[in-house]
Amino acid sequence: MRIKALKKELASSNLDGYLSTNLKNVYYFTGFSSLAEAETLIPLDGDPILFIRELELENAEASSKNCIIEVVKKDETAIKKIASVVKNFKPKRLGLDDLPASTYLKLVERFRSIEFKVDMDLVWKLRIIKDDEEVRYIRKAAKLADAGMKTALAMIKAGVREYQVAAEAEYAMRVAGSEGVAFDTLVASGPRSSLPHGVCSDRKIKEGDVVFVDVGATFNGYRSDITRTTIVGKPTRQQAKVYNAVLEAQEEAVKAIRASVSAREVDEVARRVIKESGYENRFIHSLGHGVGLDVHEPPKLSPNSKDILKTGNVITTEPGVYIPHKWGIRIEDTVLVLKKNAERLTKTPREFV
Repeated sequence: MRIKALKKELASSNLDGYLSTNLKNVYYFTGFSSLAEAETLIPLDGDPILFIRELELENAEASSKNCIIEVVKKDETAIKKIASVVKNFKPKRLGLDDLPASTYLKLVERFRSIEFKVDMDLVWKLRIIKDDEEVRYIRKAAKLADAGMKTALAMIKAGVREYQVAAEAEYAMRVAGSEGVAFDTLVASGPRSSLPHGVCSDRKIKEGDVVFVDVGATFNGYRSDITRTTIVGKPTRQQAKVYNAVLEAQEEAVKAIRASVSAREVDEVARRVIKESGYENRFIHSLGHGVGLDVHEPPKLSPNSKDILKTGNVITTEPGVYIPHKWGIRIEDTVLVLKKNAERLTKTPREFV
């Protein structure tokens, strides 16, 4: 179905084929996952061709589907191998994804008779809507992230270092079945919690610290994303006020999510709640982003977004308030967009404890 859908896009874009060097796209279309290099050539007419290295042959034969396997041998380059195949169907226009500039220049030099069109959006039109299989994988990744978050929250106490919390969260996800982290685990405590991307350090957590944890798991290539904020001890009146505002902002945003709603409108719902609490200028990032094979994908939920939500989108909702050099509070869940509402896929409780 994915190949068929891509070919429909190729035809409407007047392209004779599509060459993908992005490993996530290669996996999306063929089922083959590589840690190094692989390419997929999808002609408008004919079967997709998967280009792999000799050491990946056994893996490709076992995991790839609906494609012809071509081996790039030690004494040849991928460009040379692709050229030997391309000459057989003589395309005039080929689409490309987000390949390195060096690869693009080599292609242009090698294929002077072909017009190349870099168009990653052509693939995003497909990847942005998750099919049932993809949703199952993300649902599992969300469950694994919940396991990591449960362990992280239980670890947080005075005297524990941030990287210890991160390590235990990652271990818990691995033991539960995660292929690895979806991104570098974030654990930020005390004044470091005002850093939205506060990667964990060797700082010891102290009594009275606000601590946020942002983790994600991976299952069959698909990712999840969750953030929770807690405090060691009793929150101040201001901290409790901000936390409740962030929680309400997320609640109202999730209630607003459904197919056909603009992503900007959902962002506005959350931002309005934060504004009413008096912290409009401290909500300094977008409300959320798509999640799938990449942890940051379209659609984007921001004040400037032009995206319209569709059934099958998987997105995050992550309002946050950050008081510079003091503390920050963020709550995030991975959410599935449905026709009339939304479903939280990450389910860790959100109490400020």
